[in-house]
Amino acid sequence: MRQRKSSLRVSVVFLGAAALSGCGSGPRYTNRDMYANAEECQKDWGRPEYCEPGYQSGPIGSSRVWYGPSYGSNTNTARSPRAVGTTSVSRGGFGSLSSFHGGGG
Repeated sequence: MRQRKSSLRVSVVFLGAAALSGCGSGPRYTNRDMYANAEECQKDWGRPEYCEPGYQSGPIGSSRVWYGPSYGSNTNTARSPRAVGTTSVSRGGFGSLSSFHGGGG
């Protein structure tokens, strides 16, 4: 019996440590700025391979956009005034990805 109590105590300690490590003060969002064209994206990020073509859905259809690379942030707003918006994923409890946000700049 004594062995069982000891292993239970160790498990509880590990679970508590794992829970606290997920509540860190790192970035809350993973963002990708959106641009109207490749040139504006490349001005911000400096390399063509950092800019990826894509589409953004809107009320009257979809439009062509360019996405910059992902970066961590504490807000879900675009990093650059050149960006026309941002796509972000917020971090939920224990470090998991929990929701998706899109916004205009």
